[in-house]
Amino acid sequence: MSKLKAAVVGGGIFGSHHINAYKNCEYTTLTSICDINEELAQKRAKEYGINYYTDLQKLIDTEKPDIISIATPDPFHYEPSKKAIENGIDVLIEKPITINEDEANELISLAKANNVRVAVDFHKRWDPATINVKLELEKNDSGKVIRGYMSMDDIIDVPINWLKWSKLTSPAHFLGVHCYDSIRFITGKEVKSVFACGQKKVLHSKGIDCYDSVQAMLIMEDNSTWTVDNCWILPNSFPKSNDGRASILCENRFIRVDSQNRGVEIFSSEKSSTPNSYFITYRNGIASGFGIDPIYDFVKCIIEDKPFIADAYDGLKATQIAIAVHKSIETNKVIEL
Repeated sequence: MSKLKAAVVGGGIFGSHHINAYKNCEYTTLTSICDINEELAQKRAKEYGINYYTDLQKLIDTEKPDIISIATPDPFHYEPSKKAIENGIDVLIEKPITINEDEANELISLAKANNVRVAVDFHKRWDPATINVKLELEKNDSGKVIRGYMSMDDIIDVPINWLKWSKLTSPAHFLGVHCYDSIRFITGKEVKSVFACGQKKVLHSKGIDCYDSVQAMLIMEDNSTWTVDNCWILPNSFPKSNDGRASILCENRFIRVDSQNRGVEIFSSEKSSTPNSYFITYRNGIASGFGIDPIYDFVKCIIEDKPFIADAYDGLKATQIAIAVHKSIETNKVIEL
């Protein structure tokens, strides 16, 4: 069987993980990287012995990839995804699919018209804890979900120093979509309405016009309710760059999840840390973990012509919820989906 030729658009933090995955996947040949930052593109190309481009169409015409990962910043997924799809190339888009509903719908329509497959990387679906919870909820004797709580927060260094484009997105689009998608995934239910509140104080005082924190209540189609908290202003002294927790009350079960401490604690004279050993770990230069599994699964589903675990429709639904969250904050009203 011939290998799939793979390329990556976006050489940043997560783009580098996609590059590593394709380089080390037995079913792919990594051909190239595209980034409008030529210095970064050159750096990734040198690291992995591949070609680099600053123009995606030129990459497509020259390298003729079978698959492309889109790992650009959140607000800039649409254009490269559209370009790849119009050229008949299957794509894996980092979450969110887009932060604009019309753009997401257009990508879905274009994919259908061009017979192209689109997957979205909601890596929490591959988290062993998420899978465990989903299996528990699927048991008949667990009963129906009554209410749930889920949070995902980042340290303040993320919007200030990690993401130079944080003012163009929000905790709902950057973090919340993980929660919204996870809730849909583990319950098999859709969100029917949303009410949300948000605060702009800390980051605004530092010249970044975006929300510090967003809190949303999701009412599901079965009338269960979920409270979702997302912020990215945790102190940098927090032992991990993010924090995540969940609790679910069912008719016959109570489930709690702590994604902050995954079993490893490291202490120094300066601070403590709790690395997530299950997410992405590099050993001998090869990445593994549930942050990498979606990339390998994307390849496998393309080769075996199997459904994606998270597809463009899932991306659209998460984006619709995030948009409803913002609309609710702005109008102080319940938003129906």
